[in-house]
Amino acid sequence: MLRSLNTFLNRPIAEDFSFKNQVWQSLQSGLYVFLFVYFFGGSSFTGNFKVLMLAIFGVGCAVATLIANWVVPLLLPTIYNEDHWTVWKQILHTLFILFCISTVNQLLLISMHYGYPPFWQMYVTVTLIGFFPISLNVFVVEQRRLKRTLAQAQTMNEQLAHRVEPTLIAPVSVQTTTVNPEIPVASKSIVLMSESGKERLSLQPDQLLYVESVGNYVDVHWLNADQLQKTVLRNTLKDVADALATYPQFFRCHRAFLVNLQAINQTEGNARGYQLTLKGNAEKIPVSRSYLDAFDERINAVL
Repeated sequence: MLRSLNTFLNRPIAEDFSFKNQVWQSLQSGLYVFLFVYFFGGSSFTGNFKVLMLAIFGVGCAVATLIANWVVPLLLPTIYNEDHWTVWKQILHTLFILFCISTVNQLLLISMHYGYPPFWQMYVTVTLIGFFPISLNVFVVEQRRLKRTLAQAQTMNEQLAHRVEPTLIAPVSVQTTTVNPEIPVASKSIVLMSESGKERLSLQPDQLLYVESVGNYVDVHWLNADQLQKTVLRNTLKDVADALATYPQFFRCHRAFLVNLQAINQTEGNARGYQLTLKGNAEKIPVSRSYLDAFDERINAVL
């Protein structure tokens, strides 16, 4: 049972902390509070100003939700990393959202000279009202994304099964001398250089599997015949992507990864996006949620 619980709590889950998405969710939260208290709040607010008071608390809820879901993730990007978001992080974050809403509610009651309960009581009340609707919305959205990515992954795997495999070309050369720009390079070859220009890796497009950004360096993973090789160059992933811009099979699928679409053997889907398995490589390459639409379009054109 504990193992099942641990598996559930560490299950990947998708979350979108973008401003556009969180503004929409914040407005929904404010409307939910307004309608819930209006119909089920009993005698919490009475008199001619009931609608106005509820509107103020609805706006307060929307602002608190936006702060918790957009401002805080913007200030703490390492903690709110969408690529490593899990169920237990979502539960803690939901409790934090409710804490922010409770704080705003308490401040509004104090500023309007209304009677107000102890903060712990306010927090318990807000949690009982809001925890399950927030969690339900998150998991419903996740299931929609999961259904979409699983279907797309299955379609891509069917395309990959009927793909004609390219023939690998011979080994490449890695040079550590200064590059003479007048030396011609084979028309179909790729040349990746370090920022200083003192190191370069020359290979054929089908040999390059993927490139990973690691700090101020990039790890270039490529095939030398059937042997997986790695070459480290001091450069940025953006510069590598620019160098490969004329080759449609190379696609930046993540902030830290650029992949050869023609080297994909299998695609798996989850609510965050895709996980790619490449030929000759055991590591799974992630495709971030923000790249999904562009990835689908590009791979359909390449395969």
